[in-house]
Amino acid sequence: MSGGVRSGVLLALSLSAVSRLAFAGSGETSPPDQEARRSLDAFNREFVGACQRMDHRAGAALWAEDGVDLLPEMLPMTGKTNIAAWLDSLTPQMAGAKMLSCTIDWQDIQIHGNIAYEWGINREKIDFPPPKGRFENEGKILLILKRQRDDSWKIALESWNSNPEKVNARAPAPEKPAADAGTYDFEPAQNP
Repeated sequence: MSGGVRSGVLLALSLSAVSRLAFAGSGETSPPDQEARRSLDAFNREFVGACQRMDHRAGAALWAEDGVDLLPEMLPMTGKTNIAAWLDSLTPQMAGAKMLSCTIDWQDIQIHGNIAYEWGINREKIDFPPPKGRFENEGKILLILKRQRDDSWKIALESWNSNPEKVNARAPAPEKPAADAGTYDFEPAQNP
């Protein structure tokens, strides 16, 4: 082997080894282990289910103790206690309301060790008693989650916003970049 070819091969092997070491140190799991994904899917069902039932206590239970909620037109809320208090403050405003639908069409779900992030298109439809009437919303949601010691996931950070009305009326649905993303669409439980 000539000196130039040997140098090229050594350089390629060195770059390959460095990139493998860098990737191995990143904490990424590629592809994510199936148990982590099953656990994250269970979290997503609980998250949407709490929305469908308008169950603020169940929603608060999904937060990490040091979670941060970045809601539109509000100051950041930090800590599970503050987030739970804010969710609880919604209860009187929701008196007599009926959740007709609450869905999230997850566009991308990524798991990297004990951290996961996912974003999707969320849609809500709520009937309020008169004079309020019906509320409909479509927007984007981003969750960053931390895996807990029991392998469950908790929200570390949530951010969402509504689509502008003009965009809602004419924008095509986004393409799904990840084949393993999922849609969770649950019908609300019927009260006996």
